[in-house]
Amino acid sequence: MPAITLLSFLLAVTTAPIIPAGAVTDASATRTGDSACRASKRVIAVIVDGLRPDMITRSRMPALAALGQRGTTATAHHSIFPTVTRVNAASLVTGTTPGGHGLLGNTIYLPAVTAERTLSTGSANDMRLADSALSGRLLTAPTIHDVLHQRGLRSLVASAGSSGSAYVLGAGGHAVVLNTELTIPAERHATVLALLGEPPVEGRPNTARNARAVDALLSIGLDSLCADVAYLWLSDPDHTPHADGIGSVASDASLTAVDAQIARLLAGLEARGLRANTDVLVVSDHGFSTHAGSDTRLRAVLAPFANDAVIAEGAVYFRTGHEHRLSALVVALQQSPEIGPVFTMDGASGTLRYDAIGWQHARSGHLLFGSNWSHAANAAGWAGSTTQSGVAGHGSSSPYDVRATFLAAGPSFRRGIRTSVPTSNADVAPTVFALLGLPVPRTMDGRVVVEMLRRTPPAVARARVQRDSTVAETVVGDMRYRVTLHRSSVGRARYVDSTVTVRGPARPAASVNTRGSESIAP
Repeated sequence: MPAITLLSFLLAVTTAPIIPAGAVTDASATRTGDSACRASKRVIAVIVDGLRPDMITRSRMPALAALGQRGTTATAHHSIFPTVTRVNAASLVTGTTPGGHGLLGNTIYLPAVTAERTLSTGSANDMRLADSALSGRLLTAPTIHDVLHQRGLRSLVASAGSSGSAYVLGAGGHAVVLNTELTIPAERHATVLALLGEPPVEGRPNTARNARAVDALLSIGLDSLCADVAYLWLSDPDHTPHADGIGSVASDASLTAVDAQIARLLAGLEARGLRANTDVLVVSDHGFSTHAGSDTRLRAVLAPFANDAVIAEGAVYFRTGHEHRLSALVVALQQSPEIGPVFTMDGASGTLRYDAIGWQHARSGHLLFGSNWSHAANAAGWAGSTTQSGVAGHGSSSPYDVRATFLAAGPSFRRGIRTSVPTSNADVAPTVFALLGLPVPRTMDGRVVVEMLRRTPPAVARARVQRDSTVAETVVGDMRYRVTLHRSSVGRARYVDSTVTVRGPARPAASVNTRGSESIAP
């Protein structure tokens, strides 16, 4: 398919029809009625923010449940750790872990940009500032949009999430980005407003903004741009249970509402005659847990180090000349029951190494820590709690935060299959390349999920899964601190399954770091 010029896109969006929420237009009235567009292969990746796999039931999410039954479901899909939104947004478009793309958290510290404060990756203004100061290297790995642009293919991001999330998803400048607070190219913002109307206010559920994102994908991404690859970001259920909790009335309503938007998308593809040549991948950026802790103790632990370091969520950056305070902070965190794993670059003093979780990067801090977790259920019966403060959320190495959603249907995917082979959000971009018949860039350390694809020989589909555990242990005073990192791997793709932290009476032992492994064929 020939490359579309910026001018032709601008002309196209000025004439594209707007599709009101809930409506399906006649395919013959749109550009997708052209035979060339209908015949072309395309991929749509739908990211349903914060969707735990166990939230998908026939009663709550009938459209998504039916889509999974028609296609393939990966039952061991992983969020990238740290299990926060923008880390995973970056992995979804670069096919790498944070050690490759360099976006290390939802809040980041980049002294090359500003040494005075941390930056919010939820803010497009902060991300633009960083991109400008870093000469366009906010992400240190090429994005899928970069490579598609080089091949004359078109990509789009339609997002109901934050402006920063949309910016990260479209990083590189080669994707059209349509978000309630951000339009790229910026000079077409007025045109987009004329087509889609003024952005609605946020709500719980965030139905109006999710509907607008679907409208943007259908009426601009397909009808005008005829995008080869589109990312659609739906902000529920994440947006709602953060405030109302998992299993609340509002949270359950958000699941049903976002499912209706997925149904609208599928109906829109059908009406345009695009369903037969479109692969639809549905993933979530992370899972979700109930927050049952308080940050009072953590603040007390960190307070003595406030003048020595900058703290960006769980990452700690010691100021020049204060690096010697690292060991004292490690001990303080290991003694705090609210803290789970502690990571450092070299894995010293009973900590785990950065490279074990794919967090090693020139921008990495001196230390990374995560909250502790348990299987405890909340009042609504949903298992999985962490020691973080607030109502509910994510970010930990709990299996409830790590385990995410991945199902796919379309001409390239096997039908009615459930696979337990591990996958992650870093595998999405490599798989998109494979679906388009393009080579996977060497910069991507994710893999093509061949076990889900229709044309994969049976022998190849039976991927061998390697599982290993790494133990870091030390004695601090009269207490023994022990953390075990569980991982799995398929080929060279590695997945963080969870960590388990145990504190108990001291015993004579030095700091240790051991590893064991096993190989299984699922």
